[in-house]
Amino acid sequence: MRRSLPLALAALAVLGTLTACAPAEPPEATPTPTHHATPTPTPTPTPTEEALVVGAGDKPPVLLEGDCAAALSPADLLSVTGLEMQLTSSDSDGDVGNAGGLGCSWDAGSSAVRVEILPRAGLDGAEFPADQVPYYFEECDPQWVCSGRAEAEDLWLSASFQYFPGADRAEIDRWTSALADIVFENVRASGSEPWTRDRTGWWSAMDCAALADTMSGLLDAMFAGNTGGYIDPPLPGVLMAAQASNWSSCYLVDGAHTLEVDSAAGQAWVLPSTTEDEPFDTGVPGITAWRDSSFQSMTSASYAMTDGVNRLGANIATDAPWSADDAAIALARAASDWR
Repeated sequence: MRRSLPLALAALAVLGTLTACAPAEPPEATPTPTHHATPTPTPTPTPTEEALVVGAGDKPPVLLEGDCAAALSPADLLSVTGLEMQLTSSDSDGDVGNAGGLGCSWDAGSSAVRVEILPRAGLDGAEFPADQVPYYFEECDPQWVCSGRAEAEDLWLSASFQYFPGADRAEIDRWTSALADIVFENVRASGSEPWTRDRTGWWSAMDCAALADTMSGLLDAMFAGNTGGYIDPPLPGVLMAAQASNWSSCYLVDGAHTLEVDSAAGQAWVLPSTTEDEPFDTGVPGITAWRDSSFQSMTSASYAMTDGVNRLGANIATDAPWSADDAAIALARAASDWR
């Protein structure tokens, strides 16, 4: 402790008085110890794992390497639902795959469990449509299907339980939460590499009225444009992933003839759907197209196309004044302006 100056001077004065009575001898020099401060080690920064940048039209890495067996085991499902179930599919196609997600299905006779696991990295802030929440997560018909959802900072999950007649809304929510706890732990333990998606050139949802006007001019027709949707309600995780891909659908109606068009951002990687799809030359620079070989209809033909980033599909009437090929070329011309 440092003394104050007056006290220090007083101490020196006393010391002078005591030494004045003694013979003066030079004090023996005491070496002053030299202290070298031990340098504080500088912590070595932990290297931050650089996130993989996924191309705008490329498929992102899939959770758990696409293996639903790594998400939930039959024992996990038995402990929650009371049924012995077998894994029947692991799916990372379409909208779910475009978000880096994984769709899983387990069956046990007439009962089934479907789970969609989506990383926040692929959702890019997408929210489940508020007007669909009551249908999927509030109403419940255990004789048919009931769904629940669970959310974490890095993951989103939906679980649908088909034909569990003894269950109710509260039990479905408990089951969903229990399965989500297991899935989230398994996903995090897998050590998936971080990634981010380049969304340069992504299409937004189609403006059906504007598209109808464009097609009317290109085909010398009188199209009315109406917003489309799903023929059957998709699984909740599919709907959530579609939000992240800006999925949209339009019905373009010219009298008794219809073009059904749907588009999704970032899904160039899904095309062609099969190696049997026939390449179709639109003549539009930057647009690659195919005829869908698996589509079967007596009155329409199916086409798919991409600008290298996005996907557009169309089912086009074949009995209209304009030909299906001409309509597909007109769609390609319209799409080329959406960049």
